[in-house]
Amino acid sequence: MPTRPPLVDLLSPATLHQVGSLAMIARIAVNGFLSGLHRSISQGQGGEFLQYRNYYPGDDLKYVDWKVFAKREKFYTKVYREETNMDLLIVADASGSMDYQGTTAPCGKWRYASMLAACLAYLATKQGDNVGLYIYQNEFSEIIPPNRRGGNLERVLASLQRQKPGGPANHRAAWQSITNRLKNRGIVVFLSDFLEGENILPPLLNRLPNTRHDCAAFHILDRDEIEFPFSQSTEFISLEENSRLRTYPEYVQEDYQKGMNEFLKTLSEGFRDSQTEYRLLKTDETLAHFLAAYLRRRERLH
Repeated sequence: MPTRPPLVDLLSPATLHQVGSLAMIARIAVNGFLSGLHRSISQGQGGEFLQYRNYYPGDDLKYVDWKVFAKREKFYTKVYREETNMDLLIVADASGSMDYQGTTAPCGKWRYASMLAACLAYLATKQGDNVGLYIYQNEFSEIIPPNRRGGNLERVLASLQRQKPGGPANHRAAWQSITNRLKNRGIVVFLSDFLEGENILPPLLNRLPNTRHDCAAFHILDRDEIEFPFSQSTEFISLEENSRLRTYPEYVQEDYQKGMNEFLKTLSEGFRDSQTEYRLLKTDETLAHFLAAYLRRRERLH
């Protein structure tokens, strides 16, 4: 009997990147993720029946379908779509710096961000939430407000699929515009490398605790950007301004790593002070932890 691949492998960017379609990636990753949970996050009385899944030890027996057991002699648990008015707003930075892919990364930062955004959108929809997408560069390139009408998930996935990163990122204008659009209670997930945003975004996010929204900042970086593994003469190209600099890494490594450490410290402390959950994501890390983080935040808000 074939064995199921480990969940960590199933949700690794190296595995998912091989699948071209974001819609297919979302289905594979989220269904695998949910089936790996030892309980259903979306089960509840009075909700809409969604699907069956295998019973796991520790599941509430009141959700076991005993009629199915009588016929098949196997335990299945009923999963329900929870009735909710919660919104998930995905805010994605598609500036030029998000196009970077390092020497060992399975994909670029934008591809990683778009895969994570697709999985979050699909997962939220399965939970019965309303999903919206805001993609920005110097200005917004996509605005899909959250709503309950059919087809919103398809529009979100199609937009992520066709988006190409490029140009500078105007973090301030993007966030100020988004705060004016927040209506229903929910979760805002910010996906960005936050370059040059460490002194801009945290003060703006101080406004969120006074609203009905919970915010998570997912900081997406390539491992090379953090570790600076270069050793030979290298040409560095700005993906937002198209400027070039050739240098020997050993001459700039100490200053670069000092600057990177200060950048990460300022950003993490700023988000902490604004009561925003901050998570650093490297583009070779599994998506499972971050899908679980969304479910935990959603459960706390309920």
